[in-house]
Amino acid sequence: MNTTLLKFLDLFRGIYTRLGADYEQLRAIVDIKLMMDNRRQGVSYRRKTDKEPGNAFIMTLVVYSIFGIFVALALYMIPSFILSMIVFFSYIIVMISMTLITDFSSILLDTSDNTIILPRPVNGQTLFAARLTHILLYLGQLAIGLSLLPALVVIIKYGIVLFIFFLLAIVLSVLTAVFLTNAFYLLVMQFASEEKLKNIINYFQIIMAISIMGGYQILPRVMERMDIEQYIFEVQWWHFLLPPVWMAGAMESIHFHLFDVAHIGLAVCALVLPVTGAYLVNKYLSPVFSKKLGSMGASTEQVQKVKTEKESLVDKISTWITSNPFEQGAFDVIYKILGRDRKLKLKIYPAFGYILVFGLIFMMQGKKDFADTWHNLPNTEYHIVLIYLTFMVLQVALHEIPYSDDFKASWVYFSTPLDKPGEILSGTLKAIFVRLFIPAYVGISIIILAIWGIRAAEDIVFGIFNNFLMLLTLSLINKRHLPFSMAPNVRSQSGNIARAFITFFLIGLLGFAHYLLSKQPMIQWAVMPVQIGLIFLLLRSYKRTRWGQLTL
Repeated sequence: MNTTLLKFLDLFRGIYTRLGADYEQLRAIVDIKLMMDNRRQGVSYRRKTDKEPGNAFIMTLVVYSIFGIFVALALYMIPSFILSMIVFFSYIIVMISMTLITDFSSILLDTSDNTIILPRPVNGQTLFAARLTHILLYLGQLAIGLSLLPALVVIIKYGIVLFIFFLLAIVLSVLTAVFLTNAFYLLVMQFASEEKLKNIINYFQIIMAISIMGGYQILPRVMERMDIEQYIFEVQWWHFLLPPVWMAGAMESIHFHLFDVAHIGLAVCALVLPVTGAYLVNKYLSPVFSKKLGSMGASTEQVQKVKTEKESLVDKISTWITSNPFEQGAFDVIYKILGRDRKLKLKIYPAFGYILVFGLIFMMQGKKDFADTWHNLPNTEYHIVLIYLTFMVLQVALHEIPYSDDFKASWVYFSTPLDKPGEILSGTLKAIFVRLFIPAYVGISIIILAIWGIRAAEDIVFGIFNNFLMLLTLSLINKRHLPFSMAPNVRSQSGNIARAFITFFLIGLLGFAHYLLSKQPMIQWAVMPVQIGLIFLLLRSYKRTRWGQLTL
């Protein structure tokens, strides 16, 4: 793949030479950058082996091509021409923008080139041309992966003439995405330090993961409920603020020979604004971006002063719910890591969004209009489903907490005079519950009380005990690992299916029992002391875990 790209690059040797770049040096730099792309693991594709990835970017393109299948089907099946085009160009602009912000951010924000290459006999024009070429090749491959199958649909359905304009619109969409991404970075850099910028990008990665999964699950169901056969698009003033509508309007103008004021306006926006944006990026934004990037690379993070404030609420909670220093220490450490470790957040935090996604899916099962379904919600028992969907966060966290890239630091567990490692395990469990589950459960509870009213209060209280019971039971069933003590590549797949079956059976059983008891609120309150007793017994058993019971 890289060889083909470099041979393609050789066709432009003369242009680079005229621009003042040393082509042989530029080619070598681009070759290394492309090689590093294939070794860099993106959000879309994460390997679980310990081998160094050699084709990660190619696999990312394959994944994006699979996404392209669904968009190609939308282009083929949606009767409304402009609606199908809006869907496609929204997909292109959003995916390229999000990919540049997430997967490619490590390249855009990398200042190591200045440190490694510039001290050598490489001039500034060569380095700038190499970086620009690398970005263009990256975007070109990405655009091909995203639009290959939709482009085939356009050829088959609309012919070769429209296909040519379709390709031009894709290029303009990519330019728009680059402009929006550059503007986003500059805006954030005005107000954020390097560390805060990385945190913002991390949350964008989480949003991207939720959006991809949510869009895949929800959009087909929404389109089923829409009467797209009778859909009529009317241009409104605010459509001129949406780049996908510019492209779709221009394509409709060409395809149906519509040259009214609205369509001409959209076509002008589609052609002029992306080119203007590209000019602004090259002339003004890129130099400012490079300057900001250089200052970020040169700056050092000041060590924050240790605050001697009064005991925080979290410290008080850890004192209340833990019984000894080892358990409290585990609680404090895990609680803080869950809020600071970006890689861990990227694995766990999407589950918060999945709760709402699956909640919407469950409510959209019937053929009723969504407004009717929403109006009828207070008369249903769907709130019980929401209560147990929250367990998804605990399940994901419990699965991810034993693994870390810094697993070698786990030697500290074995250097302590600890008789029973179960105290660390129980502290970890409580930290997961308090840090991840409680905030999500409070949010879901507010939604439930707003829709179902005070009658759902006993279900909320009953549900929190049931969720903690399920967490304890799952922890006792699973293999027991110390937190962050395992390398990510040693995840065992054996027995996972059986444990998953037991987990789903347990959730279903407790959820069904909850549903039956919800018919008798007084019995529900009477059962709660039994739940508390079971929690006490199971937690005591888990806390007594011996070294021999651990999987090391």
